[in-house]
Amino acid sequence: MATTKTSRPLRVVVVDDSSFVRRAIARMLEGDPRVAIVGQASSGEELLTHLDEWQPGAITLDLSMPGMGGLATLDRVMAVRPTPVIILSTHSAKDAPLTIEALHRGALDFIDKQQYSLVDFESLRSVIVEKLLQVTQGALPEPSPPLPVPPTAPKPKSEPRPSAPPVEVERSAKPPKSPKPPKPPKPPRTRPRYRILLVGASTGGPPTIQRLLEDLGADLPLPVAIVQHMPVGFTRAFAERLNAHLAVQVREVSDGEVLLPATVYIAPAGKHLKIVAEQERLVAALSDDPEDATHRPAVDVLFHSAVRSVGRDAVAVLLTGMGADGADGLEALKTSGAYTLVQDEASCIVYGMPRAAMQRQAAREQLPLGALGERLHQLFRIELAG
Repeated sequence: MATTKTSRPLRVVVVDDSSFVRRAIARMLEGDPRVAIVGQASSGEELLTHLDEWQPGAITLDLSMPGMGGLATLDRVMAVRPTPVIILSTHSAKDAPLTIEALHRGALDFIDKQQYSLVDFESLRSVIVEKLLQVTQGALPEPSPPLPVPPTAPKPKSEPRPSAPPVEVERSAKPPKSPKPPKPPKPPRTRPRYRILLVGASTGGPPTIQRLLEDLGADLPLPVAIVQHMPVGFTRAFAERLNAHLAVQVREVSDGEVLLPATVYIAPAGKHLKIVAEQERLVAALSDDPEDATHRPAVDVLFHSAVRSVGRDAVAVLLTGMGADGADGLEALKTSGAYTLVQDEASCIVYGMPRAAMQRQAAREQLPLGALGERLHQLFRIELAG
């Protein structure tokens, strides 16, 4: 298990409108000597009133609260005293989109409360403490600039569509629906050698993936398959948010779906995503196998399937994340002749998965997040020109 950078316990504040939940979380965290509960708040307003007094090193935050609400609370914390935040959420139709939005506004990770019982202290305490200690070791991400309001006149298809600024969803409101404008894939100018871009990520992944896709833009000559570690019930909301903010088509992939250029496919939580070659086509196959994988979907499963189906014709990128998932598959891809890259430590929220890949010498290049998009463009341009 990870340890903090100093011997002092991590100062944690628990924010939840349920007094039972607050007390339960505080009790379970107080049992770990690496953590000290320095405050509890029932609302965003109460947290902000005591923020300077408590000086937390990390915050656990409920999103569905009365008053200013969880998202507005997160925005204020990031504006006045940027602090690592772990969201305690549920995969309900309302909370899932709010949780994904929170990750893009500065929260570093989340825990689905419905996966655990509040009377099973040990399992929930273990996952909360592990996430708190992991995310507080990395630098806080820079807050994303506000998204511009879409112009009334449509932009050409080759340019990214500006998106509307995020809106706080009130407790009684329904989650916003993603717009449904058609975004047909752009055919490549010529057939590139690379047939697919593979991406794996975990902790810190959602905003990192969005940044990478923004840098890639709409002119993608190949499909993109992504595994992001998430509990069941959240990957569809993640895909819908990306689809609403990006110029390319993004969706949660379906079993048997043919993978098309300029389209991004998100692996659904609870299923492994494998790439299968059927003559000239690449097809998505969803599976429970292997059942003993640490994650489902697993990055390693995606990468190993690509070794068998496309081999050297793949490009793979391993981004921020806790653990070592993807390192073995990335090494196998590199051995097969595929082009492999990882995100560097300085730009990672958690340098776990990329570190594991670098220790195995599985990456041809290690680059900052801000340089990955341009490097991929260079690779694609070389192939298109050839």
